[in-house]
Amino acid sequence: MLGNDVVDFHIDEQKYNNPRFINRILTRQEQHHLKQSTNPNRFLWSLWAAKEAAYKALQRNNTELIFSPVTLTVSETTLQQLLLHDIHETLYGQVQYQEHHINLKFEWPKATVVHCLALTHSQVSKWYSIKSKARYVNNLTSYQQQSQAVRELAQELLQQHHINAKISRPIITMNGYQKSGPPILTDNTSGQVLPHIISLSHDNQYLAAAVYLKQT
Repeated sequence: MLGNDVVDFHIDEQKYNNPRFINRILTRQEQHHLKQSTNPNRFLWSLWAAKEAAYKALQRNNTELIFSPVTLTVSETTLQQLLLHDIHETLYGQVQYQEHHINLKFEWPKATVVHCLALTHSQVSKWYSIKSKARYVNNLTSYQQQSQAVRELAQELLQQHHINAKISRPIITMNGYQKSGPPILTDNTSGQVLPHIISLSHDNQYLAAAVYLKQT
């Protein structure tokens, strides 16, 4: 399963100094590495993007899963790599939730933006099946505008790979109330649900979409 998250963190420049927030989202091991970072803001939001993307991937098999960042543990190797990594290059890592191991792929479109993909398959070779796009769009002033813009970006991505589909989010019941579930693709001609997996994300002026192209 696939998840993706983009974070434009130029606004939240001091969250790493908020102990209550940090204790809620980071394990003690992650907090230890955060204190060692020369760029704690970028380090913090890279971890957040990893946890959010991993949650989205896991939620597809467990729609009642609640997002609790501290229960998603970024691996020690990944933490060490993040401390030293050149953001101009892609970084691969891993996060764990209970018995699940989720692979990560980090990219930084600019110094204050991180885009992370999460893939629940254990084989790293599966990354070749993932296609993604991230984009800056000016003047997105509301959630509705961001949502519409990321869907348009996703349609561009689908068309590039000859997928003629509608993106929808079926309603699911979670803890006694209804909400929109993970997005699915429905063939525009037949109306059948397609096996490909789509993931959408947006934050401030940044959009990101990813699709896992399953062989049919």
